[in-house]
Amino acid sequence: MTEPVVLPDFDSFGGQALKGLEAPEEATAATQALLSEDRNSGEPVINAPGESHLTLERGICREGTWYREAEVKELTGADEEAIAAVGSSSYKIFDTLLLRGVRTVGNEAMNRTLAAELLIGDRELLVMAIRRATFGNDLEFDGLPCANCEELVDLTVPLDAIPATRLQDPEQIEFPVPLRRGATATVRLPTGDDQAAVLTIKDGNAAKQDSELLDRCVLRVQDASGTVTRRPPATSLSMSDRKTILQFLAETQPGPRYGDFSFVHETCGKEVSLPISLAILFRGM
Repeated sequence: MTEPVVLPDFDSFGGQALKGLEAPEEATAATQALLSEDRNSGEPVINAPGESHLTLERGICREGTWYREAEVKELTGADEEAIAAVGSSSYKIFDTLLLRGVRTVGNEAMNRTLAAELLIGDRELLVMAIRRATFGNDLEFDGLPCANCEELVDLTVPLDAIPATRLQDPEQIEFPVPLRRGATATVRLPTGDDQAAVLTIKDGNAAKQDSELLDRCVLRVQDASGTVTRRPPATSLSMSDRKTILQFLAETQPGPRYGDFSFVHETCGKEVSLPISLAILFRGM
């Protein structure tokens, strides 16, 4: 029997500022209790598969034309085996989900080059759509401990209830970011290729990961006098400016905000934070 695949969190691709809001300790404990209970309770509840078509936030550009429509498919046993075969690498698991579960973006069949080109937010939208096509639109939580009153909660969460960020202009490629002392950075949003580069830094040094992302995504910096520096080394930026840019990249990147999901427990009337992870979306695999 194949061992369950331990899927990574969605926020495992980069530096501290791109990890989104950190879940409170009680929410993390509740999630772990849920997963432990799920592993011991047999098969997850599986709803009817959902729609296979979706519209991406950015999509791809080919010869001046933007293509945002995508098609996914329901995962099969063969796909499950392929995902299990890649090991524990978060990027490889995520990439395999895309390669096995996405049929097309625009008129192009999914492939590694295309997957690397997509914005991280579009990649997450595709994975959510794969989940919907495979297991349905609802996440079922049975016996989830409320972090406030400790009562066990049975909860149904539609994927549509997970907060999401939208791009104001899907075709905007470059973004200005005001910095200290009158300077302005011009940046682009991270893609799957940037995600892969950041994940190659495995020594646990978050500052190095941040530098790698900044080196790739900061296109130029103009100081107060009008002098433009193209592709400035990330290590030359002040700590304050680095934090400002990283925060902008995190907040502007479109797609689901899995760490921001919460619900109000009717019994105690309090809000409970419940960060959604890839392991929760695909639990039972």
